Amino acid sequence: MRTGAKDKSAAPMRRYAIYVRTAAGGDGGAEKQLAALRAAITARGDGKIACEYVDTNVSGAGGPGPRLQALIEELPALAVTVVAVTGLGRLSRSQRTLTEVLAAIEERGVRILVLEPR
Repeated sequence: MRTGAKDKSAAPMRRYAIYVRTAAGGDGGAEKQLAALRAAITARGDGKIACEYVDTNVSGAGGPGPRLQALIEELPALAVTVVAVTGLGRLSRSQRTLTEVLAAIEERGVRILVLEPR
């Protein structure tokens, strides 16, 4: 082993929860989001996908969608370490609601992976 090289086997494996949302009247892009997240997590090679939550035809302008709310409530029982989304806008389009959602996830000791931070 090279000096300074990290031993990946020593790092604990992460458990990922995937969350995707398509907008009301959206084009059905849930499968595209799921595929991108699955590929990114696989490429990272540091964990496994524990569950997937999908809100279809749910506006991001209001409060959290029903599946996002369920994910947040179920995080302790799921024992996931990371919630993965394609972009922060998938969690909410409202800055206030986004802040609340991020806080609720982080309060449960779960990190957030955002593929396209914008």
